[in-house]
Amino acid sequence: MVLAVRVPGRLERPLVAEHVVAPPPLVGGQVRPSAGTSTGPDSRPGTHVTPRVVLFDLGEVLATPPGLYPSLAACLSHPPEAVEAAYWAHRDAYDRGGTAQSFWSSVLAELGLPAVRSTINELTRIDTEAWTTIRPDALSLLKALSARGVRVGILSNATREMASAARKATWARYITDWFFSSELRLAKPDPALYRQVTNVLGLPAGTIVFIDDRQVNVSAALESGWNAYLWISGAQTATLLKDLGLFGAE
Repeated sequence: MVLAVRVPGRLERPLVAEHVVAPPPLVGGQVRPSAGTSTGPDSRPGTHVTPRVVLFDLGEVLATPPGLYPSLAACLSHPPEAVEAAYWAHRDAYDRGGTAQSFWSSVLAELGLPAVRSTINELTRIDTEAWTTIRPDALSLLKALSARGVRVGILSNATREMASAARKATWARYITDWFFSSELRLAKPDPALYRQVTNVLGLPAGTIVFIDDRQVNVSAALESGWNAYLWISGAQTATLLKDLGLFGAE
């Protein structure tokens, strides 16, 4: 069933918005590319290309922190809705390599609060932990891919603090490639980001599988020749990877 659903604030956009699952993401119970077939230097339209790496977005794909805004709001004695709106209004520059001090100072100013160092440190801690703590089903998926020798990467619009924390997380052992907007100084859906990631991977674009929860990011990846899929759920992602021959049946 195809739904238009509201997704809580996430790393790849400045404001909360509606997320529309574009047809046809589901065909016969399978997650499908949003358009077309494999493309790239070593593939022709309609041909099957064996995937050589799977890239996952982090926020809202592997990590889903439902209590983020209430936790931040509890530190500030403000309604979660107001904190969420201020958070996303200033997020883009932070995800592109800006500092925590600058980001939280802007958020606090919008809420009419002073930029106290101890408060900024605590907000940064909560924020970083929330977006780098992945769900149990996501952890199981990464473990299964790693056990099969699949090359797995992260491609996320995320802060420098999150990039550092992710690399130190217990689940980092299952990741071979890391790409963060704050380090690249490029953010999805900029086509230049996909070109740079393709070059760093050293693989034909048509052999890259990418899973993201935002249609605009999926569409940009498809335009770059990747095999991009819209994330809907962990279970459907597992089905997709099984269909691609990357994730064995239990």
